[in-house]
Amino acid sequence: MLARHCHLLKKARAHDWAGGAVAVLALIGFWNFGASLQANAASRDFGVDVSHYQGTTGISQASWNQMFGEGQRFAFIKASEGLTGPDDAAMANNVARATAAGLLAGVYHYAHPENRPTTNGAVQEADHFLAYAGSVIGPGHLRPALDLEGSSSTLSTTELTDWVIAFHDRIVEQRGVGAAPIVYTSRSYAQSEVDGRIANYDLWLAYPTGVDPTLTDPPPTASYPDPTGVFHNWSFWQYSWTGSSGGISPLDLDVCHSDYKPLASFIIPALSPVFALNGAISGGALCLSFTNTAGTHFSVLAANEPTLPLNNGTVLGAATEDPPGSFQYAETIVGSNQSRFYRVRLL
Repeated sequence: MLARHCHLLKKARAHDWAGGAVAVLALIGFWNFGASLQANAASRDFGVDVSHYQGTTGISQASWNQMFGEGQRFAFIKASEGLTGPDDAAMANNVARATAAGLLAGVYHYAHPENRPTTNGAVQEADHFLAYAGSVIGPGHLRPALDLEGSSSTLSTTELTDWVIAFHDRIVEQRGVGAAPIVYTSRSYAQSEVDGRIANYDLWLAYPTGVDPTLTDPPPTASYPDPTGVFHNWSFWQYSWTGSSGGISPLDLDVCHSDYKPLASFIIPALSPVFALNGAISGGALCLSFTNTAGTHFSVLAANEPTLPLNNGTVLGAATEDPPGSFQYAETIVGSNQSRFYRVRLL
């Protein structure tokens, strides 16, 4: 049950450049984050997930500070739900206070595929999530999560998997691969409600047990011999719905599978300028060219205003690479007085 939500199961950005003159791109770099301070679990980081159920205006700063002192190192915080809400009014305060206390914060979206079961519906919910969460789905925060539970199972396995892929791809399209959503779901969903096309997605497994999460993995049972179902592994595990921390109880408790993927690898990366990109008018087209690591993939975006956020830009297409390490993109010029502002980002 995500943060008592009726039992939660209950892109990197490139810098702007104008008129095809100069742009700045970057390479991804992850923050380093300290190892868990828990003496008996040096390889795993612990955290919580919360929503307005822990306080309509957010958890107090004192409680967040206490959580950090008790060893919590990350928090997943409810942002949005479906297409029409209820969205979580406590999100902004919880994100700000958790971050101030020293926890890494990320946000989640409670999905309602049953209300809009097409891939277009998934894109609509993803756009709503992006708009509500804003910059929290951005550098320095944890990758966002998609919460699958409740009536989502009314879709067929194929339909629900299509929906998840469309949601995932929309977030990546708008915020970059470094913001690829984590999938929160139960053993039942992981085994029977989605298929192997999302096996490589990062799984946040909802499975409260009495085992010690510091050293053990989610235990198998007769009904669920492989608790992760179609997923290759688990990345986060919600191991308790009745925990306590920061003076708050009950509270959902989670652990990062840091010995599989370190917590720092889930931070949405910021880009650092490393080279210039040049543009030139040729044969009625704007021709862009730049160099970077061979085998990297980039998309080109455009907007009519330089101050528009990245998610309001239009994706023009992918840059081509030839020769290795050299990238190009050409856009046909429409109208002699057209003004466009371009961005390039990692796919």
